[in-house]
Amino acid sequence: MKNSITIIALILTVNIYSQQGKLFFETNYNTFSHSNLSDFQEEFKGDLSSIPLKTVDNFPANIGFTLGYEIIPSNISLFLAYNATGGKLSYSDYSGIVKIEEALNAISFGAIYYIDLSDKKDFRIGLKAFSMYSSLSLDSYSEIQNYIEEDLVKLNSIDLGVGAQLNYEYPLSFLILKANFGFDLVLGGKLIFKENTETHLIDNSNNSVKTGWSGLRTGIGIIIPIN
Repeated sequence: MKNSITIIALILTVNIYSQQGKLFFETNYNTFSHSNLSDFQEEFKGDLSSIPLKTVDNFPANIGFTLGYEIIPSNISLFLAYNATGGKLSYSDYSGIVKIEEALNAISFGAIYYIDLSDKKDFRIGLKAFSMYSSLSLDSYSEIQNYIEEDLVKLNSIDLGVGAQLNYEYPLSFLILKANFGFDLVLGGKLIFKENTETHLIDNSNNSVKTGWSGLRTGIGIIIPIN
């Protein structure tokens, strides 16, 4: 699926690049709610109550990146985005160390439709829809009195989302500065075990654990007009 998203994006890019448009790149700051995974990490911590694990990271706000192309006549842009965050539990003393790390990342592919709010087209509302390929790696590591044990579990999910954002563009000599602020609402799919696609991740209450990419997203970047 990850490769399919990339191939589709490349084909579409080749087809539209000859049309008048805008190539854009932006850096995003995201405050997504990963409450499902955060709760799962706390359950994990409780299941190992004999070890006084400390929460080092708990799926904090993160930096992401977006690359896209707007087809000017249609007010539609296509984009690829990357986001990553994670959680970490850790404990160490004179006898050894225990670490549990959860690395979460996602590649998104989608489209944005723009509604102009002014004649100058500097303020615009963007309505978007997208799909995400999410990957979660659970890496547990322990070293007790020179005895080392490590286990790596990989999972993935397909998530679908919609969003809305307010965009502002400020033209300079040969490029355009851009900024946006918005909210993404994502319907997370089941996190499927890579080594056994018939099973998925559940919590202690037998509820499916989801990625939780919903939340606020801001971005700043540049636009290069293509004539």
